[in-house]
Amino acid sequence: MKKKVLKVHEDDNVVVALTNLSKGETVSLNGQEYTLLEDITAKHKFVATDLNAGDSIFMYGVLVGKAQSPIKKGGLISTANVKHAANDFVISDERKTNWKQPDVSKFAGRTFMGYHRANGEVGTANFWLVIPMVFCENRNLDVLQESLVRDLGYGRNKKYKYQAQQLIELYKTGKSVEDILNADIRSEAGDEQAKRLFPNVDGIKFLNHEGGCGGTRQDAQALCALLAGYITHPNCAGATVLSLGCQNAQVSILEEEIKKRDANFAKPLYILEQQKIGLESDLLAAAIKHTFAGLILANQTKREPAPLSKLCIGLECGGSDGFSGISANPAIGYTSDLLVGLGGSVILSEFPELCGVEQELSDRCVQVDIAKRFSHLMKTI
Repeated sequence: MKKKVLKVHEDDNVVVALTNLSKGETVSLNGQEYTLLEDITAKHKFVATDLNAGDSIFMYGVLVGKAQSPIKKGGLISTANVKHAANDFVISDERKTNWKQPDVSKFAGRTFMGYHRANGEVGTANFWLVIPMVFCENRNLDVLQESLVRDLGYGRNKKYKYQAQQLIELYKTGKSVEDILNADIRSEAGDEQAKRLFPNVDGIKFLNHEGGCGGTRQDAQALCALLAGYITHPNCAGATVLSLGCQNAQVSILEEEIKKRDANFAKPLYILEQQKIGLESDLLAAAIKHTFAGLILANQTKREPAPLSKLCIGLECGGSDGFSGISANPAIGYTSDLLVGLGGSVILSEFPELCGVEQELSDRCVQVDIAKRFSHLMKTI
């Protein structure tokens, strides 16, 4: 029989509805019966015991909230009757750093096909970047995007464009509205990637932003640090940088930030300053030529085998719902453990989502100074 409810951790005092449950329905779990006091929608939770105002609510084995009003056994918990709460966390010499590494023996010796960079990193993609130093250059990025993307084979939704062209031809031949609605519209056949002029380049990314002009020195430094992070990323083959010349975010700051991240930076990097070049048309002509030249160089890099230890995956919230914590999150967590066990890296972002598990994550930090830094970040936000 299909399971209707789930208790995630033995210490939890809430039960998760795996399907829609009705008021008055009785469900059983681990020898206990619960009669529901109201409708419980799938993914939502009800309490496993009577709670008074101020009582703690546990899920996943940790404190997640406090009851704001009395909740009877079988009653729904929601933002109306629960207030967020979490246990405090401390950094001490008695941290639980004994991580149980999963068995990764069956992955030993396996490889993936990646783009090897001069600094030893390996990318899973090969993109050329076009970046403005200041928002004034955004309109020039738009011109470059219109000029380069489609003809080089990187346009999106080509099959729908092909379908629209078929409708245009039907209309030109005098077909009626009914004929057009009933027409058999085909997608264009063929491999789109095979039509790219540079098959080893996955695309051109245009990183428009609204900064760079005013603000403080710290604002300019932060922007340049962000842009440098993109440029030095292993998935980046090289970049075309457009600078107006008078903005706060100067090229020298960008170069400084690049050196911080890659002291021996060796990727193609074309920096074009409009106020030195002169006419906007001359800037665009130079940007098109340099970007095209960069794509030729980027295309010379081909995928080659790389050990799994070179992989780095980034984790991001993907539209979470009430089941994420019992399905996707544990699966991705185990995947992360496997990759770390193989010597790879994982980036855990969205710090607000870590509220309530600070102790567990700080204990996973092998070095105390990193644990303290994590603690500082969590308390700061």
